[in-house]
Amino acid sequence: MATGECVFCGAPVRSQGEHVLPRWLFPRWKGQGPFTVLVNGEPVAKRDGVTEREQLPRVMLPVCGSRDPMDCNGWLNSTFEAAGKPQVRSVLDDLRRIEGDAVAAFARWAVKTVLLYAHPLASNSEIGHLDVGRSVLRLPDPALPAMRRTGEFPEDLTLWMAVVDPAGPPGRLPAVDRGSLPRIVRPGEGGSDCSGATVGLSLPDGRTVVFQLLFHPLIDVVNPFESSGWVTRLWPAPPAALDIAAHPVLGSDGRRELTSWFYVGGVEIGVQQGERWPDGPTGRALRAMQH
Repeated sequence: MATGECVFCGAPVRSQGEHVLPRWLFPRWKGQGPFTVLVNGEPVAKRDGVTEREQLPRVMLPVCGSRDPMDCNGWLNSTFEAAGKPQVRSVLDDLRRIEGDAVAAFARWAVKTVLLYAHPLASNSEIGHLDVGRSVLRLPDPALPAMRRTGEFPEDLTLWMAVVDPAGPPGRLPAVDRGSLPRIVRPGEGGSDCSGATVGLSLPDGRTVVFQLLFHPLIDVVNPFESSGWVTRLWPAPPAALDIAAHPVLGSDGRRELTSWFYVGGVEIGVQQGERWPDGPTGRALRAMQH
């Protein structure tokens, strides 16, 4: 049960909350167990010492309501799930090519799903809160309430997609320096760190689609693997078409390289209130993080 305050409106939550991975998605994994929960690469045992589970764990987030159109659970359903569900099934289950508005609906569903999965308050039914052993997206406190009011995602979110075949050839990424993400500081207001998270979903042919979501306040970031086709940027500005069956495929090494490329620990950049970008030689040249 996801008790507490709704992450979108602050209302009390006394129900199970929101399924971050929607319930309609779970039948696609029926009969594919047993499943193992990993934290920092190590299997997590149940109370009886067994590490294998017959069902995938549920990830819940404090969100008010039960699909009433006026509550936040219902708003998520009408805003993201209803339009995204047929596109997710087309792409992830049928491996079909989609175009135009269908790509935008798929992209919005993916951003919403990773954003909620990576929320600091997300709770796993097997291991509780997921703060240990995973990356979280730390957005400013007003970000999700503003998203509820406007129906629009916070600024400075970028989502990329990659396809991985653990049993395939190496498929390693081109050699580039890792992307050091700066810390943005406004005098008297503290700082705002970049953060990122990845979520992988299995495909029926044994491959995995990996979504990588990055929050990069006040800076523009270019993924160096986008131009070479290894990753596809889904948000913002979704592509005109998406063909997952024809997408380049990474091996396991490539996935590790992709998910570890961005890291927080770069220089601090000071900006004044109202400034979109710092002056000086660091300025928009940070776009050169694509190396």
